This record gives sequence, C-alpha cells and structure tokens, in this order.
Amino acid sequence: MNIDYLIASEIKRLSEKYQKDYLDVKDVMQITGLGRDKVREIMNSKSFPTAKYGKKKTVSIVAFVSWQFKNNTNGDIYG
Repeated sequence: MNIDYLIASEIKRLSEKYQKDYLDVKDVMQITGLGRDKVREIMNSKSFPTAKYGKKKTVSIVAFVSWQFKNNTNGDIYG
C-alpha cells in the first residue's frame, strides 16, 4: 500500500471527525488513548510539531499524522 495514500486518508479521516485543522491536548488524548500528562509531555518535546497560540499548544492534523507515521516506523516512512 502507498504510504502517501495512507497519510492522506488519515488526514482526511481526522479532519472530518474533528471538524477542524488543528488538534489540542484533548483531541490528541482521544486519538492516542494516552493520559493528559503524557500528551503534554509529548507536545512539549522538541520532536513534536506544535504551534503555540498564547498559552495553548496545538498541532496541525497534517503534522500530527506525519509525526505518527514517522515515529511508528522508526523514521522510515517511505521504506
């Protein structure tokens, strides 16, 4: 299966489900099943692609899905 197709499909699915382009801590918790503290730890890590608006951190769905694929395939998403 084509990785670009998988990524595009997941981006579309999440965009339709959440009806927005950016995810917050609560959304990432629902998607990953992780607790609030762990999600905040991940969102504060340098490798996680967050955007900060005031005190609120968010992540674009595109960046989140790309990050997920990269981290779940040891960085070789096209291998």
